Amino acid sequence: MNELRMYVEHLFEGKVLTAENIELKEEIYGNLVARYEDYVASGLSEAEALEKTKASFTSVDDVLAEEGSPEEGAAQTRVMAGGASVSGAVDGDANASAADVQSGEGVAPTTAIPRVEGAPVPPGAAADGQVVAAPAPTRKRWPIVVGIIAAVAVVGLALMLLFNVVVEPAFDYAEDTVENVIDSSTGAGTGAQQGTSNGKGSGNGSGNGASNQGTQQYVDPEDQREYETTTALVNEIADSPVTPLQAYAGRANTSEVAALAAELPLGANLREAGIDTANAATAYLDYTEVSGDIEGDALDRALVYNVAAIFAVYPDISAVRATLQEAYDSQWDADTYLFDRTRVEQCFANTSGNAVTQLNSSLLESTDAWDQVKGFIMDHHEFAENVADWSETN
Repeated sequence: MNELRMYVEHLFEGKVLTAENIELKEEIYGNLVARYEDYVASGLSEAEALEKTKASFTSVDDVLAEEGSPEEGAAQTRVMAGGASVSGAVDGDANASAADVQSGEGVAPTTAIPRVEGAPVPPGAAADGQVVAAPAPTRKRWPIVVGIIAAVAVVGLALMLLFNVVVEPAFDYAEDTVENVIDSSTGAGTGAQQGTSNGKGSGNGSGNGASNQGTQQYVDPEDQREYETTTALVNEIADSPVTPLQAYAGRANTSEVAALAAELPLGANLREAGIDTANAATAYLDYTEVSGDIEGDALDRALVYNVAAIFAVYPDISAVRATLQEAYDSQWDADTYLFDRTRVEQCFANTSGNAVTQLNSSLLESTDAWDQVKGFIMDHHEFAENVADWSETN
């Protein structure tokens, strides 16, 4: 650094070394040393760094000329190229000038010393030599992230609470309403409805009395459509007479399975029926284009009723394979069942307290006897559902 010291002394040759000039000289020296170190740090050799440092400041005349008429007692602040500041007191009192600068009183305009092209720019200084404010500290983002997560959690909790308190009970209510409609349509469990219209006094609530129930009205068109289609199928089961079954049982011709199935509930949706060619003891029923508005409970009752009728008419049939495809569903979405005679008869025995242990032509001898079988299917809420679930194969 001796060469820089000698270079600064050379710059001040012939100048009156007042207290201000001495302070200025020391500050210029300090800034040149800092610039030299920056050049070396940037990869220049010591010789190149020294040469560029000297070239960056070649004369103090301009600086001294700008200090010609400062206000008495005012502190001067100069900025060298690269942003280093030089301060001094006009009256030579360094301590007084420092106090003035700190208090903000009597501060003179800032003087910029020209900057050499390519010189490194120290932190806190602009490329044109002007002092710039330090960058504002970066705000921490984790409080924002935590706030967002908390807000999402609150919204999710609110939606869950809304579903549990409002939406799910509404669905349950609608489902219970449809089930109640099915029960009321069949006259289940109400003594006032038992055997009032058909005059037979069987007391099981089935028969023609079911069709005399009033039509319930819903605000939602979809609910109304489901109610009407479901009620229509339930009434079709309840109104199914025993007479056709007696006629088919008298002939006992299994080739007539398709004709019998066409007269049973869901007959309008029967695509095909008959005896399995690979197993003469197995009948099959293929239903298609079944309305999707019909409740599952009603479909279970229709299937179990049809199977019970076929078993009662044809004692040689030991199983019934059924396929049920709803409208707009592909054949791959169809529900398939295999009703086994032994299993179905066991279900009837359990439900009836062994009043019905076999499904045969003896149940077709009278309307009352068949209405009793029909009553187990229609009046016991879970009977048909359990039989269908046990027989379902997909």
